[in-house]
Amino acid sequence: MEPLAQLREKIADFPGYNGDLARRHSDEYVRSYLGEALSELEARCALSVELERRIDGLILRVEFADPRDFIGHDLGSEGGDDGGEVAVADVAVVELADRAASLDPASVPGYLDEVVAALDVREAALRASAAKAR
Repeated sequence: MEPLAQLREKIADFPGYNGDLARRHSDEYVRSYLGEALSELEARCALSVELERRIDGLILRVEFADPRDFIGHDLGSEGGDDGGEVAVADVAVVELADRAASLDPASVPGYLDEVVAALDVREAALRASAAKAR
């Protein structure tokens, strides 16, 4: 299944990547999806203060978009953009978010490392996409 179709299957009304506004909304939907999963994980598991702080830091990281990720996009531009590498990275983030519900407390540290790595890849893809649009 194509990444965009996978995202639309998981996230209701996922707007896709066609135009600047849709890209911004898609970014928000993916960040929110992960943020909610992290919040639920923190509420469900009895975690150390250190792990709670790590989760809180990740929630803060996904709470707001980085404006550098969108520099150069033409507001309102239209095209057949399927998201490319951004969509692939978004799928990876959504799949990680889905795994949060099945974690036990012992698995949380490694999981958070995976989340950080996936967010780093996603941010690099967003910046590369913005650079191409300039």
